[in-house]
Amino acid sequence: MAEGLRTIYFVRHGKTEWNMTGQMQGWGDSPLVAEGIAGAKAVGEVLKDTQIDAVYTSTSKRTKDTAAYILADRDIEIRPLEELKEMNFGTWEGVTVTEIDEKHPEERAKILHSPATYKAEVNGGETYYELAERLLQGVQKIVSETKSGNILVVSHGMSLTLLLYLLQGGTVEDHRKEAPRILNTSISVVDYENGEFTLRKLNEIGHLDLK
Repeated sequence: MAEGLRTIYFVRHGKTEWNMTGQMQGWGDSPLVAEGIAGAKAVGEVLKDTQIDAVYTSTSKRTKDTAAYILADRDIEIRPLEELKEMNFGTWEGVTVTEIDEKHPEERAKILHSPATYKAEVNGGETYYELAERLLQGVQKIVSETKSGNILVVSHGMSLTLLLYLLQGGTVEDHRKEAPRILNTSISVVDYENGEFTLRKLNEIGHLDLK
């Protein structure tokens, strides 16, 4: 089958309970709150006249639920991929950021500001390099399975912040300093053609009611 242009709509999942309470949420999961559901439905409004040829999410319920709200009554299979999951925070899952700041200030500073030196030794989770490798594997799997058309991908904040920066030619080492933090139910649009990724929109939130 000949390959054509693929336009990928990357969306971060809707806001969740743990987002509201400041708990670390990687491979752990919590339900969407009303604001998160409304944001997902707003993405659906933006994309209602856009043909969606394939839908991929992480295996986390919050991304699958977000995709379902975006699709509304469209009958399109949602394909969960392990590769699209959020960074694994190990023993920090579900722990508040405040508690981590108090107990592990040096490690917390590394995860925020120094991706190259963050080894995830304290919590037994993933490094940024491990995250980058699996995210890029996931994207390659998506474009190999869907040869043309429009693709919806629902993933996570830290994952999309890193992935979108990498697709623009950025590096793991610089992304915490240079890449904008990807917001809940924001839309980023990337074209893929002839083996190259081209960013069209990044972190678009004009569809959200931010009052």
